[in-house]
Amino acid sequence: MFQRLLLELTESTLVAAILFMIMSALLGRFEIHQSSMEPTFFEGQRVIVSQVGGRLPVQLARSVHAANATETTLLGLERGQIVVFEQTPNEPPLIKRLIGLPDETVEIRESIVYINGVPLDESYLHGVLTTCRTYCGPLTLGPDEYYFMGDNRTVSRDSRDFGPIPANQIVGHVVARFWPLDQVAAFP
Repeated sequence: MFQRLLLELTESTLVAAILFMIMSALLGRFEIHQSSMEPTFFEGQRVIVSQVGGRLPVQLARSVHAANATETTLLGLERGQIVVFEQTPNEPPLIKRLIGLPDETVEIRESIVYINGVPLDESYLHGVLTTCRTYCGPLTLGPDEYYFMGDNRTVSRDSRDFGPIPANQIVGHVVARFWPLDQVAAFP
């Protein structure tokens, strides 16, 4: 009886440890440290990031967006998603909105973002103007490059400043806000 109980306890602990390792590889927790995504996210809020389609798959299969004109990549990323990426190895990851996908041409003129010459619908900005800085285009992204911008365009340091981000620097996309508890929300 005692041996059976010990065996079941050992099996349960092993299963729990394996599940924890799998979940840790698939999901990450990040705290917002900047105001660049306001009003979508505020400093101090915490989010869960799906790392499926992040670093590991990038090592296995490079993003091949090509000319099929879809808005999804092999990484599983879609335009408009909130993505966590590493801009430099010595700084904390950044959280920004995905604007441009591989092989697309991004341009900002007269406060409007254009993707392949077509104005981008950015209703989530609530009338905030997009100003131009360094990388304003027309800029054609490479086969594994992405263009990001913060929702708080006036203060955000993003692809307009440092250019496109390669796929191997992408951690994953935000799937939920879990803190503070009164602002819990899911994101596509």
